[in-house]
Amino acid sequence: MARTHRMECTASPAGLLFECLDGCGRRIVVDGASGDLTIIDHGDRAALHQASNGGVDLHPTTID
Repeated sequence: MARTHRMECTASPAGLLFECLDGCGRRIVVDGASGDLTIIDHGDRAALHQASNGGVDLHPTTID
């Protein structure tokens, strides 16, 4: 089973940058406007990476 690596998130008005804390070099950017994900550096492709940026705020759905 692959090892799990932790990622740190840095937020900016342009989006989110996730960087691996375990030294493999993986870096991912999530665009703030579109939500597109771009991999800058793959790092260890066999490792599982996990990260988060705060909680998720859910709102009730409104159906018209």
